[in-house]
Amino acid sequence: MRYRRSAQSLLWLVLTVSIRALIAAPNGCAVQAADLPTLAGQGMRIDGNRLVVQAPRFTAVFENGALTSVIARQGGVEFCRRDPEAFPLELVYVNGSSMQADRHHKVTNKLLSDRAARIIMSGDDSDREMLLDIDPISGDLRIAPSGCGNRKGLRAIRWNVPFARGAALVLPIYNGTLIESSRAYPRSGRYVWPMEWQAQLAIAQRGNTALMIHAEDNAAKHKALQVTRKDGLTTLGFESEQLGSLWTNQAAGGIEWHLNVYEGDWQAPADRYRAWMERVYDLPAKRAARPKWVDEIDFSVQWVEAVPEVLDQLARLHPPERTWLHLSGPNPPDDWKVGDRVDESTNWRTRPYDTFYPDYTPTPQGKAFLAKANAAGFKVAPHFNYFAVDMRHPAFAALRDWQIRDDLSNAPLGWYWPHENYEWTRLAYIHPGLGLWRRTLVDAVVATCRALKAPGAHLDQSFVLLNPDNGLVENRNMIEGLLRLEEEIERIQPGLVLQGEGLNEITFQWQSFGQAHTFPNASERVASAHPICSFLWAGHSRLVGFWNLDPADPEADVNIEIYKRMRIIPTLICKDRRMLTTENPVVRKTMEWVNGK
Repeated sequence: MRYRRSAQSLLWLVLTVSIRALIAAPNGCAVQAADLPTLAGQGMRIDGNRLVVQAPRFTAVFENGALTSVIARQGGVEFCRRDPEAFPLELVYVNGSSMQADRHHKVTNKLLSDRAARIIMSGDDSDREMLLDIDPISGDLRIAPSGCGNRKGLRAIRWNVPFARGAALVLPIYNGTLIESSRAYPRSGRYVWPMEWQAQLAIAQRGNTALMIHAEDNAAKHKALQVTRKDGLTTLGFESEQLGSLWTNQAAGGIEWHLNVYEGDWQAPADRYRAWMERVYDLPAKRAARPKWVDEIDFSVQWVEAVPEVLDQLARLHPPERTWLHLSGPNPPDDWKVGDRVDESTNWRTRPYDTFYPDYTPTPQGKAFLAKANAAGFKVAPHFNYFAVDMRHPAFAALRDWQIRDDLSNAPLGWYWPHENYEWTRLAYIHPGLGLWRRTLVDAVVATCRALKAPGAHLDQSFVLLNPDNGLVENRNMIEGLLRLEEEIERIQPGLVLQGEGLNEITFQWQSFGQAHTFPNASERVASAHPICSFLWAGHSRLVGFWNLDPADPEADVNIEIYKRMRIIPTLICKDRRMLTTENPVVRKTMEWVNGK
């Protein structure tokens, strides 16, 4: 019996070491013995009200629970600062308020071992903590915040990190954003993951040294990034958000954040995260059935109407086989009513744009457009909506109980849903966790694309992944519901190339292309645009333009510069085919962009 236990212990030790050796190191490579950071001087200690962490690549200091310093051990670069206004651990409530210091608030540092500690913040009405430890393989400092209180309606626990004035922040929000102390833009805001905060990481860079805070959550847990800016200084709040419904919730946590320092610029930590996604999301298997032409696309035209003559003009601009088209359709006139005749001269489906979903019956004009496009070699993706149902469609009666609901008011959500909006459309947003909805939409997408011989499909609003009041349906949140929906499309119609609205670390898994939103106020946005998202998705998915790229748009020139900095596929939007000529300055600039000028 003693021998059996010893053998089992030895086997377990060998398996554990072998498995941990496969965990990605900070550079994204499998760990080898020579890659391991030195353990000399590594550990934690308590010094009065301070907890000092000595990791392989940095030294961090927590004072009264607040992270006030992270200094790279090589080069001595400081990334953080003291900020008396940034409370270390906030309890954030569904109504937007937050709880900072509690009555009789007390901070206790507790050393658990030479490489693990707990910071406890307690008071009359709440209890909060951070469990800290140093990963022996990666050298990451792992921070696991959690908290509870006697007040209901708790949305999240927020861990605040104030950054030094000299640290430039590279964030995957709005498809790539650079924050520097010399610019007030972008301003403060809260960005939910993955809808607005497109990857669960934040990078700070000073010279040739970078710091990254990230999570390695692959269980679709909700989270958010709070960006607070004041007088050129920035504090980031990393939120562990709980699953809706939140009204009775009193505890928050469940997300572990990793902090480490890297030699080089922002690409060094971003490359580590990209390697993690490649492995954990099994990206090679997801792109296995994609046709080869996907990688050859180098020009995109979005929001195309079903006018076959447009194809002749586009063919004169760029080789059709390298051109990706999103086929949408014009909005109906403001006085259009259900039952009115549809102008089929530019519509690919028998209903006007954004009406009567999920009816995607093609018009003869739509069929003629796809036939001509396919013959010429264009790659076309007709427009579908991933979770919208027109309240006048017969399917709505069976689906309405699973319309997603606002987390604050419990009101049903949809496009132009409040009754005082337009008469011509009212779309309900259905929770994608519902199998009945996925069956309805997937069958419609597959049948339509087969009838048109369309090589692709555009899933509008696929970036809208909320944490609604009805958070779980069939044991899936909205994130998991979308992933399942897109996987079902791939299983039924392998090789159908998907494009979505927006692109993030969830949607990019099954989508080859995604429309890139940008911040409003384009003139201020140029200097803040950054290619981090294109870098993260590289090799698996690519961004295309979304708006303000029409030859008639006064902001087209500025938006081309923004999109160039984001490194998207050059994109054109044009509703007036008479402008599709290089004699137009915007079209000419776009085609120069395509040709690398």
